[in-house]
Amino acid sequence: MRQQKPPKRGVSLVWVLGGSCFCAGLLLGFTIEHLMYQKPVHAEVMQSHTAQGTNSNTRSLPRALGSTETSTSKVSEEDSIMATAHHAVGKAAAGTGSQHKWPGDTIHTLFTSSGDGYQNYQTRILWGTYNVAKKMPGGEKLTGFTRILHRTVPDVLMDEIPTFHAPNTRYANCDDGACEYPVANRPTAIRQFFEAAAKNSSLVQGAWMLMIETDYVVMRPHKAPGDAYDPSVPGAQFYYDYIMPQHPDAVPWIQKLLGPGKDIKTVPASGPAPVMLRLQDWLTIIPDYEAKSIQMEQDGPMKKQLGWVREMYAWDVAVAMHPEIKILTQKPPDTILIVQPPFDEGLGNASMCHYTWAVQYKDKNEKRKDVYVYRWEKRDFTDMKYVLKVPVVPTPPDYTGVEPWLLPFDAPLNMKRHKLNCEYIAQVNKGIATLPDLTEHYQKFTSEILPAWRSQRQAGLAAAQS
Repeated sequence: MRQQKPPKRGVSLVWVLGGSCFCAGLLLGFTIEHLMYQKPVHAEVMQSHTAQGTNSNTRSLPRALGSTETSTSKVSEEDSIMATAHHAVGKAAAGTGSQHKWPGDTIHTLFTSSGDGYQNYQTRILWGTYNVAKKMPGGEKLTGFTRILHRTVPDVLMDEIPTFHAPNTRYANCDDGACEYPVANRPTAIRQFFEAAAKNSSLVQGAWMLMIETDYVVMRPHKAPGDAYDPSVPGAQFYYDYIMPQHPDAVPWIQKLLGPGKDIKTVPASGPAPVMLRLQDWLTIIPDYEAKSIQMEQDGPMKKQLGWVREMYAWDVAVAMHPEIKILTQKPPDTILIVQPPFDEGLGNASMCHYTWAVQYKDKNEKRKDVYVYRWEKRDFTDMKYVLKVPVVPTPPDYTGVEPWLLPFDAPLNMKRHKLNCEYIAQVNKGIATLPDLTEHYQKFTSEILPAWRSQRQAGLAAAQS
């Protein structure tokens, strides 16, 4: 039986109140971690519906893959967002027009980011390992890579990472994770990208569209679930063992979201990443995903009960509302998506490692709190210097299987876990080796590029209001 592992993005209050053996300290620790890294997602973008990089007048500015200049009004207004969520995407889909037909096993990888130092450190590792995987056999199937940047201003990575910039945010103070619940912005940003993609087919770069997160390491080329043009082939998403929509404490709130008389057993235990679906499937689910997330944010008791993972429940309810879209919710070792070191015991069928938790070895006889045999912890790399010049990660020490070493949460280390840790850290370092030093670019970005962008945007907004 696969060992139950601690949760990825904050411990759901449902889980804690339901009698989990995890202590209140774990809840606090992962609530803080959630604030740190699961950033918002927002929406609008820099140009008009042409959405095709920079034009001839803006070549010195950061290049974004696209934009959807919608309105200068605040997207935090609930009624307008709800209306946009339910109508704009459908209208855009109807006007998609001719599209390049990608081979049915090609994959476009997407992820969201707020562009802060913490996520940008992870983003550069993700980008490096993705490019390493592209050079492996099967890498030709990785046909697109897009960062959805939900940030009020550009960031230093826009000239390195293919980026769709969405500067109009639901919560304008979320660039650095300072708002109350940054994750509430994620559905809006995802919707904005797919709305633009439906209007401009050049933003769609594969038959399958895979949503991931910044803290993933691409170990090998992703596998498609099958031919995207065969309607019998289901999509894929990951099973999270701490998402429990059928738990008695969760049931009243999930039922309220799902609607009276709807079967709550149809709600999966997943979240919006990693998920691999066709474009039309994303367009169908996203309006309800966004709407349910907004509904949660307006319901104080629901927010309190579902906790920091409530946005994941919004995705699950939205999926359940569309039974016509078939999605397999898979666990390791069967999943084609991710494993989660340092607790999983091999890659299995997955193509990525998700490093929510530190690779941390501690001698069980060591009484001092912060003394480790080995430790690599992403939360130690929030400073901009780690973004500009990503340091090599030390290799884990030799392990024979007899050393009395423990993983986080006092989980036992074994040879299979150690082997996976070594393999994925080696892949991290292969990716880092491909990354240039951005120190000089950052100086130019802060002194020239960003001020020019601000000036141009102000001029554009003024012209739009005149």
